Amino acid sequence: MGITISFGLQKGGVGKTTTTAVTSWLLSQHQKVLAVDFDSQGNLTQFLTRRNIYDFTNNTVLEAVKERNPEPYIYQITDRLHILPAEDLLSTFSRYLYREYSGQPAHLLRETIDEVKNDYDYILIDLPPNLGDQTINGLAASDYAVVMLQSEPFAYDALDRYLETLQIVQKMANPNLQLAGILTGLLDVRTTLDNSILEQARNDYEDVVFDTVIRRRNRLKEFVLSGITDRTQEDKRTLEQYEAFVKELMERVKA
Repeated sequence: MGITISFGLQKGGVGKTTTTAVTSWLLSQHQKVLAVDFDSQGNLTQFLTRRNIYDFTNNTVLEAVKERNPEPYIYQITDRLHILPAEDLLSTFSRYLYREYSGQPAHLLRETIDEVKNDYDYILIDLPPNLGDQTINGLAASDYAVVMLQSEPFAYDALDRYLETLQIVQKMANPNLQLAGILTGLLDVRTTLDNSILEQARNDYEDVVFDTVIRRRNRLKEFVLSGITDRTQEDKRTLEQYEAFVKELMERVKA
């Protein structure tokens, strides 16, 4: 049965989508991976498929949860990397949840993913930058949660509330949910503020914070257009930090 890992924080621009995309790609080099785009912006879909999100209209995760069957809506990127895509109509998820769905509201995504969980080694969920129904569903469907921290004050201030949300989901909907850790991303090593926030996070949350730190690199932006590759030395240098994170993540998940 596949291990489900979500990436989230209720703050935008902290590197959730990029981390989900690159982690999915790296894992898929040796494992079978399903990436789930559960953000109505559809950025993970665009990143991994390099297609316009509206190419997937009526063939998205929204249709999958409505039918509680993801199989017809899974898009194959490679033999080992698949995606449940999203486009902006996913923003109607809450309306469907409370007007038409008759089950436990927090469990809809989990019920959907469970249909294919045995088909994958890992299922990675990219969550939206809020604490609404999509995030609650994503956490309720997860075995592990990675919390993204951009090294800037607003993102740091959001940490406590997101961790409180994890505890609420553990209590109310998913007692098996575990915190994999806090990953610091988009670090600018040249600035004192970035380094001081990282130091503060490590002081406050200790070994919950991953040792790996994701630093800003221009090549990451280019991956959105070119696709993720490891052909050049710059590609390899860019991916090295994510490879270190994946290794650390796998050690925590297996433990």
